[in-house]
Amino acid sequence: MFRGLYTATSGMMANNRQQQILTNNLSNANTPGFKEDQTVLRAFPDQLIKAMESGKKGTIDSQNIGTLTTGVYAQEGIPSFLQGPLKETGNSTDFALLDELLPANPETQQKGALVFAATSENGEVRYTKNGTFAVNPEGTLTTSEGFPVLGENLQPIQVGSTDFTVADNGQVVLADGTQVGRLWIGHTENPDQLVKEGQNLLRWQGDADQAPQNVEDVALLNNTESFVKQGFIEQSNVDLTRTMTDMMTTYRGFESNQKVIQAYDRSMEKAVNEIGRV
Repeated sequence: MFRGLYTATSGMMANNRQQQILTNNLSNANTPGFKEDQTVLRAFPDQLIKAMESGKKGTIDSQNIGTLTTGVYAQEGIPSFLQGPLKETGNSTDFALLDELLPANPETQQKGALVFAATSENGEVRYTKNGTFAVNPEGTLTTSEGFPVLGENLQPIQVGSTDFTVADNGQVVLADGTQVGRLWIGHTENPDQLVKEGQNLLRWQGDADQAPQNVEDVALLNNTESFVKQGFIEQSNVDLTRTMTDMMTTYRGFESNQKVIQAYDRSMEKAVNEIGRV
C-alpha cells in the first residue's frame, strides 16, 4: 500500500486549515484591537517499520527498517497578543490600552496584557482589546457591537452623552465635573488563556483564580497610573506583508502535496492496468 498517500493528504488538510486562519487574519487587518491567530503544525506519532521474514524451523524473524512519518495536523489558531500600533482618532469614545508601559514581573519576566470588560448577550463578563466604544440611546457606554462596557464595580457605565473625558487611570469625568467611576481595566500575565468568542470578545478559559484582575488589585502595577489613552485606538497587529508571504508559502505547500498525490494516483493506475495483465 502507498503509505505516503495518507501523509500527503494530511499535509493538504493542514495547509488548507492554515490558509483559512491566514485569510481570517487578512480580512481583519483593519479591525481595531484584533489579534492575529498563529497556526502550529504538529506531526502525528511516527510508526516503526519492520521487515518480516521466515527464519529457521518456521519461526518469523523481524528486522527494523526505520520509522515512518504518518503526517501532520494543524492545531487551532493561537492568538498573538503583541500590541498593535496606536492610531489617533480624536473621538472621545475611542480608547487604547497601553500594554507597552506595563512593567515586567521580576519573577517571570512577563508583562502580560490589559483588557476592557463588557457584558455579553448572556449576561456574562467578557473581555476585549477593541476600545472603539459608543454611547447608546440610554446613555450607556458600549462596545462597537453594543455590549455594555463595565466599570470598576462591574456595572455598566452611564455617561449620558459623548461629552466626557477619561483620565489615564480610567477615571470617567462628565462635562460638569461629575465623576461616574472608573473603567474596569483588567490585567493578566497569561493572555494565551483568552480565547476568541466572536464580535471582538474574549473568554477566559484558564483557572478562575487566574482570570484577569482589576489593575488596582495587582501589586505589580501599583506604581503605574497610565493604562488607557482617550482619543486613540489600538489597530490590528496583523502584519500584511508577512501574512501575504505566509499565504503564498502555504499555497505552495498545498500544491506540492497535491502533486505527490497525483504521482501516487498514476502509480496505482499503472499497477492495476499493467501489472494486473501479467
